[in-house]
Amino acid sequence: MASPPPQTTLLIGGSNGTSTLCAILGDKSNPANANHVLRVATRSGHKYLDDNQAAPRVWRCTEKKHISDVVAADFLPTRLITHVGAPDSVFVYGGDQQENNDDNDAAAASLNPLERAISGVHAPDNGGSADIIILACPVSAHFALLRRIAKAMYNLDRKGLLGRSPARPPIYIGSLYAAGGFDWMSRIAFLKERPVDFDGAWKRSLGLFGLKAFPYLTKSLKAGEVTLHGRFPQLQVAVSPSNAGSRSRVKMLLDRVLQNNETGKKLEFLGLSSNEMLGGDGTCEEELQVMKEKDYTTASSAVAAANAYGGAKSAMIIAAQTHKQIKNAKEGGVSASAAAAATAPPIIMAANSGHISTKNLLPPKPALDTLLTQSLADRADPLSSLAFLTCTLNSTNQILHPCILVALFRDEANPERNEQDGTISWNPTKELTPLPRFYADGAAKIEAGKLITAIAGGEMYFVIDALERLLSPRGYDPIAALHGGEPVGRKIMNILGNSPHDLGSRSGLTNLALKTEFAKLYGSESVKEATAGSASDEEDTIGNRAGLINREKLLAWCMSTGLSRNSRLNAVLSPCIVDESSRQEDGTIQIKPNTQTRFFTDDTQHGLCIVLGLAELLGFDLERDMPQALYVVRRLQKWMKKEFVLPQEKVTAGSKIVSDAKDVSETSAPQAFGVKTVQELKRFLQLDVFSETHELNAEGVLKNSGLMARL
Repeated sequence: MASPPPQTTLLIGGSNGTSTLCAILGDKSNPANANHVLRVATRSGHKYLDDNQAAPRVWRCTEKKHISDVVAADFLPTRLITHVGAPDSVFVYGGDQQENNDDNDAAAASLNPLERAISGVHAPDNGGSADIIILACPVSAHFALLRRIAKAMYNLDRKGLLGRSPARPPIYIGSLYAAGGFDWMSRIAFLKERPVDFDGAWKRSLGLFGLKAFPYLTKSLKAGEVTLHGRFPQLQVAVSPSNAGSRSRVKMLLDRVLQNNETGKKLEFLGLSSNEMLGGDGTCEEELQVMKEKDYTTASSAVAAANAYGGAKSAMIIAAQTHKQIKNAKEGGVSASAAAAATAPPIIMAANSGHISTKNLLPPKPALDTLLTQSLADRADPLSSLAFLTCTLNSTNQILHPCILVALFRDEANPERNEQDGTISWNPTKELTPLPRFYADGAAKIEAGKLITAIAGGEMYFVIDALERLLSPRGYDPIAALHGGEPVGRKIMNILGNSPHDLGSRSGLTNLALKTEFAKLYGSESVKEATAGSASDEEDTIGNRAGLINREKLLAWCMSTGLSRNSRLNAVLSPCIVDESSRQEDGTIQIKPNTQTRFFTDDTQHGLCIVLGLAELLGFDLERDMPQALYVVRRLQKWMKKEFVLPQEKVTAGSKIVSDAKDVSETSAPQAFGVKTVQELKRFLQLDVFSETHELNAEGVLKNSGLMARL
């Protein structure tokens, strides 16, 4: 068997994900890891260096291999697999000005550890510059790490230590969990760190990626040991720039990092170019077929391919009009088959009629053509902003954790103290656990199921549907197609008539958002003219209200029961601070939530606050339309001693609950980025994620042209 191609992967961060990948990818006995150099850059030197702080630490990962990752339970057949491995090198970074102590190498002496890890200059391995840089860290650490990376990349670019295109492919920077507006943070980080002498174009191209869901359920309680309880069943990724070349490269790199060839998992791409089940036009699937096909140079093989693919709508084969008409047919018009037949390109017509036509045949080098050309979907969203927005608005943890925290840390017997910091009583002897189990005890609370259902199955959907209509091209739904995060729950919600489109329509909020935006652009009188003759919404039927979610009580019970009885989650303890001075004779203690953990710092600021910020941007009445999300954030922020949204007592006529909050800049709400309207959001999403200024560069070339000199 041929050895896999060389690849250098850099993991940044000291999370459980980093530990897991150190064991799996660092296992040199596995042939799949041949020619794969693994580096770790971290502040946790004690964790990733051995006890002598000299060599990379060896990690042992015990993986629970379930019969299925979709429905995983300990009572089903489960086997254990052990991975033992270590990274090839570890770089411990600290202050921004920390430098290498080896003065014998002038090039290395001028670089700090993170710059060495990226460039490979004076690295103790032979991997050269990194091919892929992966942030394996909490969402709350994304911005700080992206700033470090940006500063390092600018310095290496200035010194010519990244390599030059086209000699090397782009370096891809991404996250194993791209929630919280990962691409938004990249825009700000690279803009903030951009030096004044940066000419607006990287000498070596960069790309951004992010997984929609963290791929592992893993935990490490001791340095050198980690347990992998399971793998997420779906691997879906956003990639910028949006083109076949980027997707092909990222697929090759991530397939190796995530062991897809060994596990049989498939990487799916998000956004307008995703497959139709994910709300796109199918371009990504066609690219895979084209790259696999050996020979498209003859008419017969092309016709065979057309038959095999069943008339897929690639921009290389089927014109954009086909897609538009089929989408229109889905919304209510001619049948989809009639629309397809009416506009089928000549090659498909030939395949169906028995006649051979050479028109629209793919060129002699289809793979090369695919990598260099761009579909209409890619042109509509060249930076994959909608794909990253899919990751942000369909992340489950950012909803589950805050709701469970509010339900778990409630003490009706002492409401005044409980309201201030979440203190509750707990008896380890009676409850048989030292602290409350976060899911088994917290999610079992009736309130948890009710809050999760109201927010995840209602208030979130209002935002998703309205935003989809205002940002996505007509007929595409890459955000709403992945609502709810989980495939099983998504199907149930669709069957019950609880999709984002259903909720947006029943509430009237999507139409309200459209009217509000139309009025801002063209005036309120124009709205009346545009909607003349159509059924108008009654004021008392617009907004969130009881009964909008079908079978809401049943869904709340299912949510609470499913989470509390999940065997992979039942051992997770709650993030608590114990007041030892409160211990009573019977063992009862007073505990309160630890607000410094990621359950707070990730999921409040970079989860629900984004949803509330977008709702405000869309013109919703937050008190009326987002009451549960607002309640949860207000309760948690009080425990955190923060003000991410205005407390109810501070709200006055004309005030903005998110925009006017004192600590909104500590969140990932769009208002923290200076974005307060839909049009500002659209312009923000057009900014390059790595602060390149292509338009200014093009203007500079034009100004220096001979034609301009003549004028």
